Amino acid sequence: MKTRFNQSGSAAYSPNVQQPGRKKSVSGRGVFGLVLSLLIPPLGLMFLWRKGVFRTRGRMFITAIATIEMMVFCILIMPKETIETHLPAPVVPVAVTRAPETDTLTALSNIEQLLYEQQLAEIKSQGGSEEDLMTDEQLAQIRAEEEEALKNTIVYSVYNGAIRYHKSKICGTQTNGRQLTVEQAMSEGLAVCPNCNPPVWTG
Repeated sequence: MKTRFNQSGSAAYSPNVQQPGRKKSVSGRGVFGLVLSLLIPPLGLMFLWRKGVFRTRGRMFITAIATIEMMVFCILIMPKETIETHLPAPVVPVAVTRAPETDTLTALSNIEQLLYEQQLAEIKSQGGSEEDLMTDEQLAQIRAEEEEALKNTIVYSVYNGAIRYHKSKICGTQTNGRQLTVEQAMSEGLAVCPNCNPPVWTG
């Protein structure tokens, strides 16, 4: 390997050996941009990128650090929402007004009447009658009531020598002044007037 010496003979170098370059010191502008990026990230980053301070990789690193700093700062100053919890309190009415019993019974009666009428309409549409909806006890009770009403029906006859009883006080040319029930007329053996057709009890 050949070496060369300058005229003074104090310095020697080889063409295959490179001398180390000088280390670049951080300028005042770089320090200012770094401090500004940490204190006021938007302004500092704008200064670094516009002035071209540091290499691109260094500016990207400082930008990431400043962005994280801004995120942490925003999280710290962001107001925290507190959810207020309220336990439900039952409301007790001061007084309870009871519905009148008569109104309740009337409403129930109306409902039953409507249901009965609907059933009756269905039975009649099929050729039946109201008796088809009744039980044997109900039918017996109705017949007993009808028979009692028939026996107590008022009819008329003459006072003396009555042979027949009549439906009204005047039948044809005869005036019937006596008033009695059908049961009494039948028990006395009075016949039915064929002209006015009064009610007849066959019991």
